[in-house]
Amino acid sequence: MNSKCLTCGTPMKGTRENIKDDLIGLDGVTLKGVMVYRCPKCGEHQLGIYKIAEMHRQLAMVVARRREKLGPKEIRFLRKYLGLSSKDFADKMGVDKTTVSKWERVDAPAPMGQPAERLLRLMVMVDRPVEEYPLEETGLVEAKPIRMVLEEGKGSQGWRVVPSS
Repeated sequence: MNSKCLTCGTPMKGTRENIKDDLIGLDGVTLKGVMVYRCPKCGEHQLGIYKIAEMHRQLAMVVARRREKLGPKEIRFLRKYLGLSSKDFADKMGVDKTTVSKWERVDAPAPMGQPAERLLRLMVMVDRPVEEYPLEETGLVEAKPIRMVLEEGKGSQGWRVVPSS
């Protein structure tokens, strides 16, 4: 972390503080013991938050595992955690972009339905933010019977799919 103020160039002093982080977009989140660098001359401050991706992952897992329904701020946070724009999120959820906007509206939200909420929670519970999640391409072709061959492996290999002839 640069110890000089980015605004005036004065050396900054760092202290550990508990801060309510409005940058995350979730109510009730306090970051404990974060290094805050303050400029004694101009009052500018900078946060020294390390391992931000891990912090976001921990938050996302807690939000996704809560028993309570997801509110607009939680939905938006989880969408951003997944790295999805509103349009991409809408495509993956199989809804219109305006539906996502309604889910995320704080002043008059439209509640997310239970199937959509479960899907969002499952998407988040993947070990890392999703880079490719081709759900929007599923269910577009007429149903036909599945044809596959399973073969029991040797020893502890278990079952495996083998090419059918």
